[in-house]
Amino acid sequence: MKFIDTHIHGGYGINFNTCSYDIFFTFAKNIFKRGIVAFCPTLVGDSISALKNRLDLIKKVMQNQGENEAKILGAHLEGTFLNPEKSGIQNAGNFLTPSVENFKKLACDNLDIIKIVTMAPELDNNSQLQEFLEEHNIRAHAGHTVSNELYKVSGTTHHFNAMPPLNHREVNITLRALLNNNIYSEIIGDSLHISDEMLKLFFSIKSKDKIILVSDALPIAHSDLKSIVFCGKNIYSGGKDKDGTLAGSSMFLDEIAKNLMDKGILTENEVSKMVYDNVLAHLNISF
Repeated sequence: MKFIDTHIHGGYGINFNTCSYDIFFTFAKNIFKRGIVAFCPTLVGDSISALKNRLDLIKKVMQNQGENEAKILGAHLEGTFLNPEKSGIQNAGNFLTPSVENFKKLACDNLDIIKIVTMAPELDNNSQLQEFLEEHNIRAHAGHTVSNELYKVSGTTHHFNAMPPLNHREVNITLRALLNNNIYSEIIGDSLHISDEMLKLFFSIKSKDKIILVSDALPIAHSDLKSIVFCGKNIYSGGKDKDGTLAGSSMFLDEIAKNLMDKGILTENEVSKMVYDNVLAHLNISF
């Protein structure tokens, strides 16, 4: 089975927000051995200058990749245009108001290598940034949001996590995206971010053509480190900070797929669609 992971922060002790040029190739070679043939390095919040430098570096890596490496499809920006009320592990001091102007400040000449931007759509005035992103073949994802509406996003980031909870009386973005089969939804199937029972409910309702399995793997995944600094906080081997807040997963996408199949939650054919075919359709790319 071939895997594409569109939401991954690193692994083997490697952090995409801080690692060197050469280390990107080391990661790509190691992850390729697991059947992960492509990925989107996912960047958490940082200063505009730091993110610009990261994007420049990622572009340089993409231009020089060879065989037997997981190909970088482009970057996923997760930590800039979020709602402070749902900051999770991230530092709200790095957040900017989602706007075309602010996006251009950090994107500069790298529009062509950005594939996904996670944002709180309720903060985007008249959905101008969402429209701009989609016009440039960049997917606007709702995430770290308190929205009740979908606005003009085309996907959701790690569905259920850092979003309003389902409620039997109130309608919110979490429910709307679950029922709307024009919307793609990422889901972390590690049985830690979401209970198995809720995963079963999600997979029984959401169109299987619109589900994308992701790992949200942290730099600490598959490393010997007992803790790492991520988003300025100490994160431990279980993927949590000292207060128990989840920062991400310690599993790679192939392990998450195996978890779901071993438990009988998904079949191999369903998993294959959610880790490969649906990604290509959503990003509008061939690979």
